[in-house]
Amino acid sequence: MSPVRVTFRRTIGQARSLYTAALACAGFLAAAAVLFAFNLDAAEGCRVRLVPLWTVSVAPALPILAALLGMDVWSDERKTGRIDLLLAAPVRERDFVIGKFLGVWAMTLVDIAIALATSIGFIEYFAPALMENVSFASFLPGVFALAMQSALWSAVAVAMSALFRNPAASAVATAALLSAIPRGLWYALMAWAPEGRPRFGEMPLDAQAYDIASGLVSTGTVVAYAVLAVSALFLASKTVASLRCPGRGGRGLLASTRTTVALGIVSAVLAVALAYRLDVVLDLPIGGREARFSPRTRSILAESRGTVEITAFLERGDGRFRPLSHFLRALVAEADAMCGVRIEVRYVDPTLDLGAASRLVREGVERDSLVFEQDGRIVGRLRLADGYGERACVSLIERVTLPFQRSCVYWTTGHGEASTTDYGPDGLSDIARDLALDGYGNKTIDLAGGAAIADDCALVVVAGARNDFSVVELNRLRSYLEGRGGKNEGGRLLVLLDTAHLGGIHTLLTEWGIRPVPAALSGTRTLSGTDVVVSDFAADHVVSAPFAGQRVVLDSPVAFVPSAAADESGTGADRKRYSPLLKAGGATLAAAVERGEERSDLAIRPTRIVAIGDVGFSLNAHLAAFANANRDFILNSVKYLSGRDALTQAGTEPDLLVSGMDRTARARLVVASGLAFPALVFLLMAAGVARRRNR
Repeated sequence: MSPVRVTFRRTIGQARSLYTAALACAGFLAAAAVLFAFNLDAAEGCRVRLVPLWTVSVAPALPILAALLGMDVWSDERKTGRIDLLLAAPVRERDFVIGKFLGVWAMTLVDIAIALATSIGFIEYFAPALMENVSFASFLPGVFALAMQSALWSAVAVAMSALFRNPAASAVATAALLSAIPRGLWYALMAWAPEGRPRFGEMPLDAQAYDIASGLVSTGTVVAYAVLAVSALFLASKTVASLRCPGRGGRGLLASTRTTVALGIVSAVLAVALAYRLDVVLDLPIGGREARFSPRTRSILAESRGTVEITAFLERGDGRFRPLSHFLRALVAEADAMCGVRIEVRYVDPTLDLGAASRLVREGVERDSLVFEQDGRIVGRLRLADGYGERACVSLIERVTLPFQRSCVYWTTGHGEASTTDYGPDGLSDIARDLALDGYGNKTIDLAGGAAIADDCALVVVAGARNDFSVVELNRLRSYLEGRGGKNEGGRLLVLLDTAHLGGIHTLLTEWGIRPVPAALSGTRTLSGTDVVVSDFAADHVVSAPFAGQRVVLDSPVAFVPSAAADESGTGADRKRYSPLLKAGGATLAAAVERGEERSDLAIRPTRIVAIGDVGFSLNAHLAAFANANRDFILNSVKYLSGRDALTQAGTEPDLLVSGMDRTARARLVVASGLAFPALVFLLMAAGVARRRNR
């Protein structure tokens, strides 16, 4: 049997007899599970895939695991004097070092495999929606990234163990070198220069793991990890060899060894620099492509016709270039598969493509933006800072290829309503931008000012009024809803009620068949403890039918019941039909009422009202922080009220991370995966250690 294999087996056997190994494994599983659970919570609603998120959750705990598993491999030999027996054997130091390294690395790989298996198991149980489009094979790139990092950490741990006689000192030094110092310096940089994060990107160690798990494999990074791991093993081998040179007689050999180590370090640095200089990034098609786009997007791409040119106007060295190009290529492939609109993509670097860049600048295009053109004419623009995801791009494509008569959404003011020009968490700028992308104009109207509601008004929105409407204002709304100038055109109204102030508008709603009442909710799910997760959508109404299986998140909503006006016995144009849209805990939290019937041959436009018992769910904070159908529910309500075709498919983007867990499920996930299971692992491993020691 070769010395490497003997040393490998002996290293693993020693670790199985140590309580520190059991503690290291359990601690690693606990840290990785807790960090994964908290990252899931933080990434809810973001464009993050499950595999990279799991990878960057496990990666920070790996250096500590390697430090604890490798702290005894040489330190204990030196402390007990057994190293003299090893060095007396006719075996090269390199064989001992490689055997011990392989033993430590194998143990870290086993722990990574356990962490992966348990994470998949717990996610399947607590959040099965996350695993719908993720297979076990999807995790292999992430496992490769972790294996590559753990190889370097294990090599460094073996080298540090050779430098120290005390195992604890070796573990502390290794943890400091691999984790505390680099992360401490990084966080210090972020504190000293807050603008550093967008300028320099994320923590390099985490960013490298995330990129590889996402399919962006950098040859420079792979080579760098391999070179540094070999260098660490070379250092360990020379450190052990130097122990053969005690006393004055070995000073010459010791100096030669140190010189060799120094030259090896310089060579490693140069090799890493060269690897990054010749770096090639491979963009591999990994995981989840079949669910990259929503049914709504595929439907729009299939129904649209013509050719749309998309120009990415940004530097190729920009950190957003790779993910943007990846997204655009996927969008082109999806459009080709749908056999509808044809999408052509080109890239213009402002510093390299001077001719094309000059043309865009003359047209008023800002850098770092997407430009949509048709027949050589710019028809839309998207600033990357505002988001370039599926919804925004496809809305522009729909607006270009499926034009409709432009109409405006009028937002009431003067009663403490939320503002469409407020870009803070309590503003409505996000939903206003989405409406603009869909082709609507956003205007404000002060009903107290006496101005008539213009003919281009598609609907009026009352968004969280806190003060009462005057009698004059309510009469103007009544007149608008009844019909303008004797025409058969009923008005359209969307009301988002504030939970604390009903704003007087409740009087008008009651007249039209919707009566607001305090919500008595029981047994509802929650994410933060104060909000309400609603997943019961009415299947018989065009506003709510597309959202089966989705969810919306409301703050502290009010409820609705049909008023006497909705129950009156009327026929034809006089009947007010009340329809619940959302329900939770036995209460209706959104409702619609319609008077009259749509008759295109007679140019009849019925009156329509949609009332939602919460304004908070439409504010910027909710739209940005949660993976939900809030945005689509508002947009579908606007489409229904304005007379445009309502969505037939939910547009919730598949590349948004949606766990479906409420606060209770999250707490149970943390307890089960981060506490109970690691404790069980520690007890089983500790029992095995005790049994071996008692033999």
